[in-house]
Amino acid sequence: MAVSVENMSASAHPFGPQGRGLAGVGVRRLFGIPGGGANLEMIEVAALRDIDFTLTHTESAACVTAGVFGLLTHTVGVALVTRGPGLTSAANGLGQATLDRAPLLLLSDCVPADQRTRVGHQRLDQRAVAAPLTIWNGVLGYRDPAGTVAAAARLAAGPPPGAVQLDVDPGVPGDNPPAPAAPTGVDGAALHRATAIAAGRRRPVVVLGVAAPPSAAVLRRALDRVRVPVLTTYQALGTVDATGPQAAGLFTNAALERPLLAQADLVVGVGLDGVEPMPGPWPYAAPVVLLAPTAGDGAYYGEPTVVAGPPGTTLPAVLAATDPRWSADAGRRHREARLAELAAGPRGGGLHPVDLAHAVRDVAGAARITVDAGAHMLAAMPFWPATRPHQVLISNGLATMGYALPAAIGAALAHPGRRGFCLVGDGGLGMALAELETLARLALPVTVVVFDDAALSLIEVKQRAGQGGTGAVRYGRVDFAGVATAMGVPAAVADDLAGVRAALAGVDGGPFLLDARVDPSGYRHLLEVSRGP
Repeated sequence: MAVSVENMSASAHPFGPQGRGLAGVGVRRLFGIPGGGANLEMIEVAALRDIDFTLTHTESAACVTAGVFGLLTHTVGVALVTRGPGLTSAANGLGQATLDRAPLLLLSDCVPADQRTRVGHQRLDQRAVAAPLTIWNGVLGYRDPAGTVAAAARLAAGPPPGAVQLDVDPGVPGDNPPAPAAPTGVDGAALHRATAIAAGRRRPVVVLGVAAPPSAAVLRRALDRVRVPVLTTYQALGTVDATGPQAAGLFTNAALERPLLAQADLVVGVGLDGVEPMPGPWPYAAPVVLLAPTAGDGAYYGEPTVVAGPPGTTLPAVLAATDPRWSADAGRRHREARLAELAAGPRGGGLHPVDLAHAVRDVAGAARITVDAGAHMLAAMPFWPATRPHQVLISNGLATMGYALPAAIGAALAHPGRRGFCLVGDGGLGMALAELETLARLALPVTVVVFDDAALSLIEVKQRAGQGGTGAVRYGRVDFAGVATAMGVPAAVADDLAGVRAALAGVDGGPFLLDARVDPSGYRHLLEVSRGP
């Protein structure tokens, strides 16, 4: 039976230690869909600790929203789900947090151990379900629950960040989470090898990855002293000013950056993670040095020299050994040439995705954006002028659709009052459509821009004859503006630039959705330039 908040203090509540553990690591908000039992007890004790609860429509969305909230508030995001379908529905959100390096703690109800021989309803081996999707999972039992919650939160925060899942069963002792990897000092021997490799190199290129943003300030200072071109992965965008003279654009291990890396005689990866680049061979002959906060596996990049330690210490040492002969604006010249090539694709009679992205960019300015997986990201990501870390949020490691809207909600809650922009395709919005009601209920200042072509356009471009035809990649037309309005979000439809600009100019302080009917014919050119024919 739940205990009334009015009649129970936080310390006396049956779940008081769990609440103390959450509060002790700075948790400010929970997300999820309660299923009764332990879920409601956790929500109640959290309220006694001034920890708010946000109701979502899907468990996966709760995980994404929580992970983004944790990332942007420098805490751990916490989600609650019920047993059985609650846990299985959270699977995509767990995988997203783990592969996109977002700090997430998932607390799930379960069939108690003392009932499992009798109760079959909703009984699954939840630990086996969640294990491959998390960096660790276990049971939150009666043995030091405050310490277990705090330790699980610290583990989720990393390094590396990721998802941790706990089945809540107060009838068993529970498990002790391991400690996260301890910050390491500089590996002197590895750094010596790296500087020897770097010595005298005239065309070094730096590639910043997902683990680089926390060190953005010190990395910028180091790069300002040695003018070399700098590429960033999707998740590192904004670690250096994407409009600056060194910024050479995006790195995905595809065609866009190939002309620059083909000239390099040294590639220096900083916080670069194997989950980030496109699958495929590493095609470059230049030696690779990987600088990472903790020791990791660099096998994707051939046979790199890996140096563990603070990048703010290791990067200056490696760059100091080089003798760069790049022009001061080599990065900018490469970037602008590639952007011009992307933008030069043929225009049909409709709204081109690049033109739509440019119109949104002009209105968004320095606002944060979230970007879903899909063809539209090829029209937006290379052109976005990010000037700070995490100004652009995208699922890159898992590259899941259905990410951008829950992520935008998490970002808006993390920084109240700041307008954000959510760029999503019709397919991805369809996967998270119910969260429009969450957006309306919370009255968050988020502008959702739907790149609507009623298709899985990225897959359609790749499709060959005999692979299902339009039936495999095309949807019926959905009136997303009508759906949004029905859920309480003001909306408009536009099929040309004038309509887009007029709609975006009229947005007030709350949520808004623009159903932008784009011409998908431009995506083939974007894909060929970005990833190769």
